[in-house]
Amino acid sequence: MKTVKNNMLKRRFLLPRFASLLIVLFVICLFPLKAQDSDFVTWNKMKARYNVTSKVELYGDVEMRTRDALDEIDRWGFGVGASVRLLSFLKAEGGYEFHYRNRGEDIWKSRHRYHAGVSATLKKRQWTFTLRERFQHTFDGRGADEFRLRTRLKIAYKVTTWSPYVSLEQYHGLGQDEWFHATRFRARGGVEARLSSRWTADVFYCYQHESDLDRHVLGWELIYRF
Repeated sequence: MKTVKNNMLKRRFLLPRFASLLIVLFVICLFPLKAQDSDFVTWNKMKARYNVTSKVELYGDVEMRTRDALDEIDRWGFGVGASVRLLSFLKAEGGYEFHYRNRGEDIWKSRHRYHAGVSATLKKRQWTFTLRERFQHTFDGRGADEFRLRTRLKIAYKVTTWSPYVSLEQYHGLGQDEWFHATRFRARGGVEARLSSRWTADVFYCYQHESDLDRHVLGWELIYRF
């Protein structure tokens, strides 16, 4: 009984500190950033996961994004992928995405993307720290190629069946004319919650900065595990 009470007191003490950390990280990262314009958008995704073995996982997802203050659909996305746990703290992953994008004036165009990466995770009691490096190549078959390296740090704190988190992600260009130039920045905060033995939800806010546009994103992901 005494141990349970001590754990509850620790969580009540740590949660305000975690919330303060989220606020400080967001303020530090967002203060120096300026863009010419901004937009309010939503990202909506449903994902299915299947554990082939204790180390190998397959997934598939479908996503719909809006833009122009929710006025119109920005894109539809479909993805498949797999991850392999190499060590207890190290995971490799790869996948493919198909995007069907609204280019304005009733013109929709498709593009393809594949990605590969590794992530390292450190767990300390209720805290989880994850550093992910991901390479991605996006192309449309009409001569437009985009190469990016995405570096993301995520910090989460587990509270029973739900976990608040914050993540910071930087995109770097790998093209000949933009070698390692910072092209995009994301700061994201949200809550992941286990709804049942198979269903998990993730609700979040994401600030995305690019040189010509800031996006304020409200999003959700619903995940079903087979």
